[in-house]
Amino acid sequence: MNLRELLERIIWQENELYNLYKLGETFAVYENPKFIEHFRWLAAEELRHRKTIADFLREGVLKDTAVIDYLDALGLEPFLSEERSRPETLEDLILDALIREKHSYELYKNLEKILNGSLSQIFHMMANEELKHAYRLKIMYEAL
Repeated sequence: MNLRELLERIIWQENELYNLYKLGETFAVYENPKFIEHFRWLAAEELRHRKTIADFLREGVLKDTAVIDYLDALGLEPFLSEERSRPETLEDLILDALIREKHSYELYKNLEKILNGSLSQIFHMMANEELKHAYRLKIMYEAL
């Protein structure tokens, strides 16, 4: 996997989470209206992540970084599933989102370790945000 493919897959994964949260918003309208604002917030967060990574891709920010040397060693396949999510219930959606958030967290932590300076800090921040998303999802799941 080259750097461009990595960033494109991350963008796809962030977009998949965005779509999940928009679907969650729809489910919540009928099943649990108190979750609507949670899903809106989560969707907005994923849009911001997607934009950040898309900017990295467009501007070539990671082009001359250590990531290139570590791409094969990162073992990214478990974190970058190409499967589309097709939840049939709100519970299924939350469980799938939890798994995807965990994978995003682990991927961003790996990138944080490899990079230096502000790029490392950006991935550190994004990893922490994925943890917050997972925590919120866990609370939502327990409220079902």
